[in-house]
Amino acid sequence: MTSDILNPLASAEVVVSVNESIDLSLAIPGLSDALSPANLDGEAVPLPTGFDEDLIKKYPRSNRKVAVDVAAYGLVDRAGEQRAQTLHISPHGLEFQGTQAYAEGTLLKIHISLPDYWNRKQRFVEYRRVDTPGTFKVLAKVVRTEDVGKRGKKKIVVAQVVNMDEIDEQVLKSFLQDG
Repeated sequence: MTSDILNPLASAEVVVSVNESIDLSLAIPGLSDALSPANLDGEAVPLPTGFDEDLIKKYPRSNRKVAVDVAAYGLVDRAGEQRAQTLHISPHGLEFQGTQAYAEGTLLKIHISLPDYWNRKQRFVEYRRVDTPGTFKVLAKVVRTEDVGKRGKKKIVVAQVVNMDEIDEQVLKSFLQDG
């Protein structure tokens, strides 16, 4: 009885003869979301990421220019880091212009430099610090990269925020609201 609760497929009966085929995505609810669609040639088609770039571009006052340091996330510290500037920034993600292209799905470590970051953060926290940090860290996943300009040396990268401290998210929201 408990195995039926843990495994809903244990109680399901599927009888298929040798010559018949069955679409399990119709028989088992939720399975169609887990299956990858295929084109007419039978090749796998990647599932859409489901990220709406309008969450970045249509966020109120998202067009603020902010300096960011961007590097691919990995074991080597500061390897391949580039300085970039945001075109749009929001708690959902950011669009920035830089010189390096990143493959879709690459995890990025981004240091965001907001003006008066520590003074803004003190409004939300009870503790004090000896040093005054000027940046906060965000992990983001690359949604797309495109070349800009005639020679294609500059790149526009759109990245979805994967992990951000909730206090830093409040600081970013207040920065965008202050205009």
